[in-house]
Amino acid sequence: MTHLAFFMAVVAAALLWSAALTAAAVRTRRPWLQRLLITLAVVAPVLALLPWLAVSFLLAFAAKLEVNWFGPVLAAFLSAAIGGMWVVRAGLRSTADELATPLAARWPLVGLVAAFLFAKVVAGGALLTLDSGITARAAGMKAEAVNLIQANLPPVVTEAANAASRYEPAFAALEADPIAKAQESPLNNAASIDAEDAGVVDLLTRHRETLSLVRDAASRDVCRFTRDWTRPSLDLVLPEMQSIRQAARLVQLSARHKAATGDVAGALDDIAMLHRMGQHAAAEPILLSGLVGLAIDTMALDTLAQVLPRLTPSDRGRLDDPAIRDLVHIVPSFKRHFFGEEAFGSMLFASFCDRASSADSLDLLATVGSSSGLPGSLNAPFRPVTAMMYRVFMLPEDLHAYRSTLRAYQQLLAVPKPYSEQTREAKAIEDRLNDRRRGIVTSLLAPALSGCIRSGVRSQAVHRAAAVAVAATRYRIEKGSLPKSLDDLVPAYLSLAPADPFVAGAPLRFKKTEEALIIYSVGPDGEDDGGPLLPGTEPAAGNDDVGLRLART
Repeated sequence: MTHLAFFMAVVAAALLWSAALTAAAVRTRRPWLQRLLITLAVVAPVLALLPWLAVSFLLAFAAKLEVNWFGPVLAAFLSAAIGGMWVVRAGLRSTADELATPLAARWPLVGLVAAFLFAKVVAGGALLTLDSGITARAAGMKAEAVNLIQANLPPVVTEAANAASRYEPAFAALEADPIAKAQESPLNNAASIDAEDAGVVDLLTRHRETLSLVRDAASRDVCRFTRDWTRPSLDLVLPEMQSIRQAARLVQLSARHKAATGDVAGALDDIAMLHRMGQHAAAEPILLSGLVGLAIDTMALDTLAQVLPRLTPSDRGRLDDPAIRDLVHIVPSFKRHFFGEEAFGSMLFASFCDRASSADSLDLLATVGSSSGLPGSLNAPFRPVTAMMYRVFMLPEDLHAYRSTLRAYQQLLAVPKPYSEQTREAKAIEDRLNDRRRGIVTSLLAPALSGCIRSGVRSQAVHRAAAVAVAATRYRIEKGSLPKSLDDLVPAYLSLAPADPFVAGAPLRFKKTEEALIIYSVGPDGEDDGGPLLPGTEPAAGNDDVGLRLART
């Protein structure tokens, strides 16, 4: 009802403006001033409403938002335009008396001005009432979001037990090294560069202490960086996530160098360290952290596949190391991260509710809106007004849509399902978003979530391939050669042939070439593209196979 009162007051103010200026026009004796006042009586309300009509039009037909307020704004615009012209025409019509004075000459000018001002006050009051109701929710929303994200954070520990206290000086050492940061740095090609290259040796030598710090950090159970979770921003977590990924590349180089120089045990220790780093990166419950943790986990598995061919019979016991077993069998999950993402998004909405920070929060909408069909007026100089209009007219539905979308994904991940079923349900969620774009923030953030589900299934495929790779290595150590097929590994080395998570009822592919044994899934497209490419090579168009390669020695 308050929204209706606002629009009625806006239309009333427009018509009263037209009536007041018409009454003033017929009272003046100057023709040019009379024409100016009559023009303003019709044009001013139209010009005042035109920007809001344009914004609602873009929201409705460019951004295709379901809640866009184009209908009410258009009705108000037409009422002001048509009604204003009717008021002017009626006011200029002559009376039937002998003086033939315009009808508007009898209109009470002071009363019309007072009524116009009163209608403006009513419209502003309705807007402020709506805005105050939204603003009052900010503290509660923020507290609820903080409680949700705190429930999914790693436990609070002393600095001595916190891995972050050791990671931070390691990150600083890498950041201070211009060679490590250079584009031609070995860190940018850690998966495929010659591990005995002089540049690699020099980098590892210079960062011996850095590796020691990272090793110390990875040995600790809890990693919790200091953050202000009440102020959501990508900058909140991005620096550490970039740094831990860079540190992981340094560890990967160390593992590959040790394996190349005969220190297989040390290489496996570094690989186990990578696994722990991936868990630490994924400890914070937002999707960015989960994705970085998954990337480091995959890095560890790729490096393991490169080291396994170097194992000799004396190294067989290392395959029973709990750290290697955990690496192979513990598959990263995004369950916690979707709960954290809901909390993170809710805090973003809470910042929109807060008048003190909502104008600044529109920077996010302006930045991402340029690529999403959103109106550029969101980045207009009138930020406080724009922020208030977003809060009043769009935020409640946007927040509801965001939460319902996140909870749909949470339910999707709650129970393990075949990839085909997950894909079908995720597509249904995406289709609902595309067909009913119910908010700006929801339309920008939610569509990326299905990709996380696909990444999780890819991780399952790599872990299953790693289990086969370890079993094949055991077979090679005992038999002297790699197995010819998966059947050679079942049941002595594997209880059963691992299933391809992307194809119901099909096992992983197992292919021997002159150079390697390739264990892989056919990937999301369900088609066998010949196996994954070598680590570090450019992706081939159409090849989405997922798996590992064991070099044939």
